Amino acid sequence: PPLAIRSALITALGLSLLLRADDWTTMALAGFVAIASKFVFKVGDKHFFNPANAGIICALLLTPDAWVSPGQWGDDWWYGLLFAGTGGMILKRVGRWDTTAAFLLTYAFMEAIRNIMLGWTWDVYWHRLMSGSLLLFALFMVTDPRSIPNAQIGRLIWAMCIAILTFILRNYFFVSTAVFWALFTLAPLTILLDILWKAPRFSWGMVRS
Repeated sequence: PPLAIRSALITALGLSLLLRADDWTTMALAGFVAIASKFVFKVGDKHFFNPANAGIICALLLTPDAWVSPGQWGDDWWYGLLFAGTGGMILKRVGRWDTTAAFLLTYAFMEAIRNIMLGWTWDVYWHRLMSGSLLLFALFMVTDPRSIPNAQIGRLIWAMCIAILTFILRNYFFVSTAVFWALFTLAPLTILLDILWKAPRFSWGMVRS
């Protein structure tokens, strides 16, 4: 049915846009894990791992030829406009702009403080923020409406925690793929936040075509 296709399409786009591999079997493995995670890692009727993110992490851990290049989309300003435009249309439909805003604003604030403390020029700051992969992650992955917290307050707290962990992993442990590891590590936090703040779960039936 059309509603089921939307979820599979978003997962496929996330994998194809962000994951790179030398062998097609690696991509097949990532796709299999992504879909399987929706059925294996569930509490009640809700999966809590982002499917594409689970596939990416699995490919990075289990295969020798998978990688995610944070700079693969460059840092030109027009990438930002392109991703914001396409991502904006999707987020307007699903109503998850708050999650993207909380993630980006928290991360940008922490990078700004670090930039000031180190005495760097602001072009360094903007260069670190205008990564195509970071924007893709913020617009298309951290906002997956089916796996993130249901309540708005839960989504805001969750997105801010991911931004903080991303900042720590990137700047103190020098993990270039920090955003993906942060999302994977904190995905189970969704369960706790849904218990603390009750709200209806997102359904694709809520979205008008």
